[in-house]
Amino acid sequence: MAAEPVQPYQICGYAATVSAAPSGTLRIVVADDHPSVRENLRYLLNAELGMVVVGVARDGQDALRLVNSTRADVLVLDSDMRDLSGLVVAKTLRRDGSRIRIVFYTLDGDVCAEAKEIGVDACVTKDSAPSLLIDAIRGAGRLDTASRIES
Repeated sequence: MAAEPVQPYQICGYAATVSAAPSGTLRIVVADDHPSVRENLRYLLNAELGMVVVGVARDGQDALRLVNSTRADVLVLDSDMRDLSGLVVAKTLRRDGSRIRIVFYTLDGDVCAEAKEIGVDACVTKDSAPSLLIDAIRGAGRLDTASRIES
């Protein structure tokens, strides 16, 4: 009896979907330490035309690993995670020259000012309408390397 194939979202790093994203599709990594938030974001974003979640991270180290292994366009990042804060992850990516677009998705709106200073492209609070997060991701995905959202 043949084993059931593993669904792409169950593969660590989402290797099965990495090359399957159509041209023009934003490839997204979601990083949040709360399982329900991760899963809800994955379902929400995968339901959007032109978006595919290629990785889901439960902590900062996992986020850094997935960003480097999935060739994602946008990282949706919680500011408050257990091992590395979102700010540390964003600083690390910017210091290392990563061109990934970063959208903070946070409970703490006060972190947005500091996030902007280190080069985060957008910041959305978790009590905002889902459409604001989707708009922020689309906007970040359209930015070129030299530009950043000014707010």
